[in-house]
Amino acid sequence: MLSALLLPACGKKGPPQPPVPKGPLPPDRVMVRQLGQRAVVRFRVPRSRGSNPSQLPVRAELIRLSYPAGQQAPSDPAAFRRRGRLVASLVEDPLASGTLIELEDTGWDELPANGVESTLRYAVRVRDRRSRPSPLVVAPDLVPQASVAAPGGLSAEPTTDGIRLVWQPPAEAAELSYNLYREAPGDDAPVLPLNAEPLAGTEYLDEKVTTGEHYRYFVRTSLAAGRPLREGPSSVGVDVVAADLFAPEQPQGLVAVPEGAAVRLFWNPNPDRDLAGYRIYRRFEDGAWERIGPDSVVQPLFLDATVGSVAGASYRVTALDRASPPNESVPSETFDVELGDEVGGDEP
Repeated sequence: MLSALLLPACGKKGPPQPPVPKGPLPPDRVMVRQLGQRAVVRFRVPRSRGSNPSQLPVRAELIRLSYPAGQQAPSDPAAFRRRGRLVASLVEDPLASGTLIELEDTGWDELPANGVESTLRYAVRVRDRRSRPSPLVVAPDLVPQASVAAPGGLSAEPTTDGIRLVWQPPAEAAELSYNLYREAPGDDAPVLPLNAEPLAGTEYLDEKVTTGEHYRYFVRTSLAAGRPLREGPSSVGVDVVAADLFAPEQPQGLVAVPEGAAVRLFWNPNPDRDLAGYRIYRRFEDGAWERIGPDSVVQPLFLDATVGSVAGASYRVTALDRASPPNESVPSETFDVELGDEVGGDEP
């Protein structure tokens, strides 16, 4: 009679493991804002989960949930699966990793009151070449406000302190607040305004500019405080170069004092923010003015040790800014000094 020989198993069994995900990684840095009568959701394309070409993301999708005004939006992770509406998509093979993408929901006309005061909840995801989806990433809830027309008449003017921006309010409203935006060459489109809080007026001085750089500005009406941002449409943009064409103020308080075989000069410091230094000028009797010393003196004082044996001399100074080439101020008032035996004379 044959009997079966039972041998112990050689492998170990552990708890079941979840399947390794193969779809794309989730989008990054998801944010939402109202711009006029539309919602704009912005995010970065994730990197591919693996090296297989089929894992490259090629489609981005924007999904919306809406809740009527006054209704508390529930926290329901399954709501997007059950009743989420696809409102925008972008197909590009592949979607470049790290690229900023903006998807817009312009279908508010299907919502009660065109979406005003509704709670809108948006989620984004990407799909790979096999249509496998990434996890949904949900943006903060957006409660749209009634929009107004764009501000008009935006102008930009370089000044000694920066670039001065002025605009006009929309025709249908006067007491509004605004957000101002600046674009620089090579930068992504700005996400946040220059101002930390909405501006009550229609004028702004942008002091944080670099001389010689090109900038583009636009302004939007702020429809409500807080985040997410809720704004009206953008004004027409205006381009400007931060050119420094303005000379510093005239130096004040020049004094020249004989000091042995030299003349010491000092004057009041100039208040200009972009001050680079000063130039010193001297003349004898009715001769021509000549620049003496270095091309730029940093401190508001100078020792003229080259005056020589003369009866008298006249001095004046100018101020220089950091422009290239520098702008030079008008000269200070002239200070005449009588030297006589004080400079270059015979010792007693």
